[in-house]
Amino acid sequence: MPLKEKSPETVDLAPTARRGLRTSRKPRYLQVADELRDELKRGDHPVGGMLPTEAQLCERFSISRYTAREALRTMEEMGLIARRRGSGTKVRSAEPQVRYNQYVRSIDDLLQYTQATRFQLRHSDRLMADATVAGWLDVRAGTECVLLHGIRYQRRMLKPFCITDVYRRATMQGLPPGFARVEDAMRALIEGELFARVGLVEQSLSAVALDAEQARELEVEPGSPALRTLRRYFDPKDRILLVAVTLHPGDVFSYITRYERSDVMRGV
Repeated sequence: MPLKEKSPETVDLAPTARRGLRTSRKPRYLQVADELRDELKRGDHPVGGMLPTEAQLCERFSISRYTAREALRTMEEMGLIARRRGSGTKVRSAEPQVRYNQYVRSIDDLLQYTQATRFQLRHSDRLMADATVAGWLDVRAGTECVLLHGIRYQRRMLKPFCITDVYRRATMQGLPPGFARVEDAMRALIEGELFARVGLVEQSLSAVALDAEQARELEVEPGSPALRTLRRYFDPKDRILLVAVTLHPGDVFSYITRYERSDVMRGV
């Protein structure tokens, strides 16, 4: 039976809403961000103009400087504003622009992708590996495997930016201990221990078109171009921990690598 995933947790607020804020169960900084987003949509703060300062937001909403910064950071992650120290906060867009730019120079950089996002599990399945999955996992066709299917969201954002399918042989070897099911141990690995257990990552990128179901989950049109990323994660003993296949709409993800020559002296 498919696993059910609860909606993201929210934090209870004080019983009465502060002046200028709508009554909600959202954290206070998200209430402020929502209020400012509505103002951007109405044109109260035109694109290219400046948003009120942190001090002005603190006075208007009766909030702390920390809460004001978190609200602005949330809006910046949505692509609505741009902040520069000493220059204030400039309005970039009246609508959220979901993008994820990944700069990769090492395995540590690559794994920051997992840490910087939130994985929401939609369902899990047991399956017999076909030739394709068997090749990914380096097992025989027909081997029992576990599939976790979910959607990744950038922190604090509600709009999905990629579909993720995680595959693994149905064995507990190499997974975190203390779990009765492989599915639960896999999820714990994805959400907390992957960074510490990975010794090698193999990655391949390809261009594909989204089918109707994939497009529905990503909230785009069927047939839209997408970037498919296939990553195989190995432990330090070269054993496969898991395989992750992700689909990003082509206009929301960029992948940037940097290569340096080791035989050239720098800074001379």
